[in-house]
Amino acid sequence: MIVAAHNAEGHMSRAVESVLNQGYEDLELVVVDCASRDRTRSVCERFAERDIRVEVLCIEDESTDAGRRAGLLSARGTWAMFLDQNDWLSSGYLQTMVDAMVAHDALLVIPELSIDAEQPDGARVSTTISHEPCSWNTPDSFRRGASALIESGVLACTAGKLFDRARLQDASCASEGGDADQAAMIGYVRDLDRAAVVEGARYHLTVAPAPARPAFDPTQFARARREFEALEALYEVWGFADDAEAMRPIYRRHLREVVRCIVNAALGSGRVSSIERKQRVQDMVDDDATRRCVQALEACSHEFGLMYAPIARRSAMACCMGARIQDIVDRALTPLGAAATGRAR
Repeated sequence: MIVAAHNAEGHMSRAVESVLNQGYEDLELVVVDCASRDRTRSVCERFAERDIRVEVLCIEDESTDAGRRAGLLSARGTWAMFLDQNDWLSSGYLQTMVDAMVAHDALLVIPELSIDAEQPDGARVSTTISHEPCSWNTPDSFRRGASALIESGVLACTAGKLFDRARLQDASCASEGGDADQAAMIGYVRDLDRAAVVEGARYHLTVAPAPARPAFDPTQFARARREFEALEALYEVWGFADDAEAMRPIYRRHLREVVRCIVNAALGSGRVSSIERKQRVQDMVDDDATRRCVQALEACSHEFGLMYAPIARRSAMACCMGARIQDIVDRALTPLGAAATGRAR
């Protein structure tokens, strides 16, 4: 188990205790302090003093991606798993994941995901993303089955999944950069042939509640575009580039991300002129990837509600008007909306 943490004193105890209280003894927990300026290091060292399964590393880099790589290089187990600093594991999680890894001779095990939005009063609002338990034992069967996982975002990050450590180390070392975690996940599954989805193991991903008006994020669309390009490249390697049905899940995922980006550009708080907001939205709807998604998804345009038509017409003004209504809809889907806007990785 590898936890990379930066300024995480408020959540580290819960994360670490959720691992140590699993009842699974054949365990090494590597906690990496990524140049924290709070008490994160001392919190971790107290756990190491009480439990020989805990090892604490310190690096002079605030990046948790760098922390994961350092922790992975230090790890010695056959399998590996990342736990993000704000997250925690359900009871019996590790045993369920390891049992599935052994039973299916798998190289990847995928758990249920609970997105937990913590409210100011301490209450927690949760939404669970789960898929039918299943396993794959050939490259083609995994690639066909992975589409639903990709569309839902389950394969967008490494956290909570059980990996073959050596294979994950190779994927992580080849994926340094701004989207390193996502690149490591894509690199890992590129040639994968054996994987399983389980029920009963729930990874709790903690997000901040969405603010009344999220901050304008000028990089959000660029990140979505990079993810789409990475997924397109993966599907090309998989031989799906000319298969319209196989490609549809990544088109749906990207168009939903485009909608979120439009809402942020139109409504995000910040000192941004209406002219700049409108131009950014225009650039989004004119983008080549957006146009391909619109064309590929015309038959299922109803899935995108009132935003599909103005995007299809390339009308930035109509998109901005629709964004106000879409914003209300997204807030009704909290904590999923919070996951899209409130999680910093």
